[in-house]
Amino acid sequence: MLKIIKYMCMKRESKISTNQYPKLLPTVYIIISLALMILPLQQTVNSVRAVLAYLFIPQLRLAHQTKEYFKDINEGTQTLLNVAFENFELKEKLKKLQIEALEIPVLQEENARLRQALNLTKSIKIKGTWAKVAYKEPNKMSSLIIDKGEVDSLSLRSPVLALTEDGTPALLGMIVEVSKNTSKILLLPDEDFNAYVYLGNTKTEALLKGHGLRNVTLKYLPLEEDLQIDTPVFTSSSSALFPEGLLVGYITNDGTEGLTGASTYKEPTLKPALNFDNVKEVFVLSYKGENNA
Repeated sequence: MLKIIKYMCMKRESKISTNQYPKLLPTVYIIISLALMILPLQQTVNSVRAVLAYLFIPQLRLAHQTKEYFKDINEGTQTLLNVAFENFELKEKLKKLQIEALEIPVLQEENARLRQALNLTKSIKIKGTWAKVAYKEPNKMSSLIIDKGEVDSLSLRSPVLALTEDGTPALLGMIVEVSKNTSKILLLPDEDFNAYVYLGNTKTEALLKGHGLRNVTLKYLPLEEDLQIDTPVFTSSSSALFPEGLLVGYITNDGTEGLTGASTYKEPTLKPALNFDNVKEVFVLSYKGENNA
């Protein structure tokens, strides 16, 4: 019986103390607030706020002037944040330098091409327009798109040149489509491309014909023609579209492969002077052949 009475008394005391907790909380808060106002804790609070802001607000790291946001903090925290800022800025500068280092060779290469283009423009008597390649399909030798069109006075069937690796102007193709700001160029290897050309050593004429592959074919060369490998081939005056004397490419074989007793002509292959994969700028001639006049 005594144990029961003792247990009930202890339970009542525990209940009374528990009920007093809510009444004590306001007093505790008031004491803590007074302590925070009286004690010199402003620097500490500002330091904690500054560190948390730097960690969780990335915008503060992106602008140099936001360092003013971190004033009134203790010296150690200020030093830490200054080091963090400097580290961040150095990383950003390093990224820019790395990008510039990548761009420099590209710009140097473009400048070299433009210098060659300028020399070509001075040497060519026929007027024309320079344009940049805007799009070409990988591994296809049929066509490409340039960034000039009707607003630049380009017209259909205009001859198009480009520079070889050593800066020599060579025939690239002709314009087959023109829109307001772009044009489509039909390249030499396309099956629809053909032009009259002549051999550089004998002046013998032939018909250049594309067949969808990287190299092209010369048709209607006489059987008695003594073909030499690497003989240069140029556009002929017999062509209605192209001015005479534009470099086209070089003979790659003697044209005897596949000949039979019934053959009446040789058909050697020709390697275009231009590497179509490397063409970046083109020169569209303002030339009108007999059919375009």
